[in-house]
Order: sequence, then C-alpha cells, then structure tokens
Amino acid sequence: MIKSAVPVIPVTKLEPTIELLAPLGFKTEWIHDPGGNLRYASLTIDGIEIHLSESRGDGTGPVVCYFWSDDIDQLAALAGESAADQTWGTREFWLRDADGNSFRFGQRLD
Repeated sequence: MIKSAVPVIPVTKLEPTIELLAPLGFKTEWIHDPGGNLRYASLTIDGIEIHLSESRGDGTGPVVCYFWSDDIDQLAALAGESAADQTWGTREFWLRDADGNSFRFGQRLD
C-alpha cells in the first residue's frame, strides 16, 4: 500500500532552496501557491522526490515525512483514521506522534 516516502523540508522561502538545488539536477515539478501562508513545492531528481514547505501554521511538528499510497482509504482504515480530499489534488490523512512529528499519507486524485 505504501509506495514511497517523501521528506518535507521546512524553508523560509521556496525560491532560494530551489535555486540552491537546481544546479545538482533537482527539477521543480510543481509549486502550490494559493496566495496564503501555505506555499509548497515538489522537487525531483532521478526518481527521488522531496517537498519544500513555507508553512509554519499547519500544525506540523519538527519533522514531516510524506508517504505516497496506492490505496489511501484502506491504509487510513488500518490506522483508525479517515482520508479526506484536499484542494491540492490529493486524498490524505495525517498522524502525529508524541514528539510532534507528522506522518502524512496521500494518494493523488485522478
């Protein structure tokens, strides 16, 4: 059910980090910029994906790891949770441990 893991790296601004990693071959796949405090980007290199997040107000802890799933509803049920459709085109649920770390699970909406 889990296909891959994606580290989410908190940044002050997306662009300096994108510019820092571009010479190494990181490509910007997409930037989510709804005009608020949640600017978010996906970068890839050689089949590896990382996310950058400017958000400080989304309730995440000190570390975030995002897992892509091919059956998000079954995975959510195993965790005793419910997945919900998000405005950014995924269906997700999140778990948080006692230390404030966030484990996010998602599936792309078709």
